Amino acid sequence: MANIKYSELLDEVLPYLAADPSDPVTENAIKRTVIEFCAGSWIWKHLPDPLDVVAGESAYDLEPLSGSDVSSVIAAELDGVPLAPKDVAWLNKEIPRWRTVSARPKYFTQIDTEQVILAALPDANITAGLTLTLALQPSQSATSFPKWIFNQYLYVLAEGALAKLMMMPNKPWTDIQNGADRRTKFEAGIANARASALSALGSAPQRVTAQH
Repeated sequence: MANIKYSELLDEVLPYLAADPSDPVTENAIKRTVIEFCAGSWIWKHLPDPLDVVAGESAYDLEPLSGSDVSSVIAAELDGVPLAPKDVAWLNKEIPRWRTVSARPKYFTQIDTEQVILAALPDANITAGLTLTLALQPSQSATSFPKWIFNQYLYVLAEGALAKLMMMPNKPWTDIQNGADRRTKFEAGIANARASALSALGSAPQRVTAQH
């Protein structure tokens, strides 16, 4: 998969500002925009190799691609059967002993973005039994992101970066109203991309919000 540097977006951002921030400031705004866009839209999906399920083990580490972090588990299947996403509060109320009772899991949850947790405790070993669909976002240390995202969503990303820069207080390039308008366009772009991502999945999964 080809990547492209954040700096490639500079020409779509700097000409629209009343004054030029330093390149590091602008690139940071671009990076934060791309991360937010990917996290909110689910457009960057990853299908990792199926994981072995171990009896009595509920938590399984997530393995994103190099240069990325997991933003969410958006679908999970156990031995070909879909698992329903539930938050911990629901599990505690509806299945009080879900953390200790062994049974065939019917649900999954997250308490962070590094693991997925099955409920209840698996009661059998299943080789390559856990299949996941992950939504990814660039990691904080990444200096680039997938080129196809740049190609498809260039103008949405530019709107988001401009909004972040224009809404910085007391800067030579500050333009609060213009920034707010661009923020609205950026959020609409996220919503449209999210709808496209869900359509590509063939359904509308309801993710579990990881508790950071």
